[in-house]
Amino acid sequence: MPKRSIFVIGTRAQLIKVAPVVVACERRGIPCVLLMTGQHKETMDDLIEEFGVEARRVDATTPAEHATVVSLARWLPQAYTNVKGRLRELAPTAAEAVVLVHGDTLSTFVGALAAKRCRMDVVHLESGLTSGALLDPFPEEFLRRLVFRMTDIAMCPNDAAEAYMRRLGVRRVVHTGGNSIVDAVALSGALTDCGSTDPPYVLASLHRFQNIYHKGRLRQIVEIIERLSQRFTIHFVLHPATRDRLQQEGLLDRLEQHERIVLHPRMGYGAFLRLAAQASCVLTDGGSNQEELAVLGVPTVVMRTRTERPDGLGRNAVLEGDLPEGVASFILGGGYERLRTLPVCPGAEGPSEKIAGALLRLCSLEGDSPEAVTGGFLH
Repeated sequence: MPKRSIFVIGTRAQLIKVAPVVVACERRGIPCVLLMTGQHKETMDDLIEEFGVEARRVDATTPAEHATVVSLARWLPQAYTNVKGRLRELAPTAAEAVVLVHGDTLSTFVGALAAKRCRMDVVHLESGLTSGALLDPFPEEFLRRLVFRMTDIAMCPNDAAEAYMRRLGVRRVVHTGGNSIVDAVALSGALTDCGSTDPPYVLASLHRFQNIYHKGRLRQIVEIIERLSQRFTIHFVLHPATRDRLQQEGLLDRLEQHERIVLHPRMGYGAFLRLAAQASCVLTDGGSNQEELAVLGVPTVVMRTRTERPDGLGRNAVLEGDLPEGVASFILGGGYERLRTLPVCPGAEGPSEKIAGALLRLCSLEGDSPEAVTGGFLH
């Protein structure tokens, strides 16, 4: 009987990427539990239903939107204490379960630290990705580095990530052949909606700390969007934190009054991807969005100077930091048109199935010797 897999999940982006893995595990008979840290409140239940996840859900804290640094600081110690307590309830002995964390959020760090305190093995999904700069982006890169040091089983989406985790001396390193976002996009049905519409529009989705908590930077982003609206309709999807910051800086009313800028609340996964799939270009600072848009082949400007993800770069995506003429001039000059590529169709066995297969093999073993694992899961 395989060990129970406890997935620690805090944000929508994590749930989107983890859900196909959970579904694949359930198909293989691996008992799964979703341990929710409560960082996001909106649409979490909808996502669970949308992906057909049947695993038991356990809340470590009361779900709420933590849109400010202060609210996150208050949430963090409570989340850690409660996650550690729930882990001990779910697996009275450490050998009964493994704890899976994903990515680079505060909930990733909380889950990994709580698991180590409970002497449980930590499985890090999307492991080994790095921007190469400790504080860029902050705090995501810093959190990743901390979690790497606590990882027992690293699920790495590409060669560079695998090599990085091997250099760190992680006990077990698994090459998953890609990112589970490929499976999530396929399940959403958005691949059938690819192709820009007439009249054309630009989609924007921005929420990174470095973009919205710096007054000058936030104002610069608004000015870019306003300039682009001279030619395009702009659909701006607002995360709760982004809306709050725009309001605090007196920029929300300015955007609301613009006739060619349409503001949307954060929307369901399928609805967002369908909107993205038909956009002429997308402005985003989200790593998950970068990956999703690489699958869809939609022209993408990543509103960052560097990224830990190779997805789409050199193909359908370009970093803002690599545009000396600026984002608005690049798009208005037609540069985005050269970025559109064909959608990527996933193979018969996507990354989620490979992760589930590796978990089944690894978590059914007696003992911890990595040499006991064969069959191509460890490279």
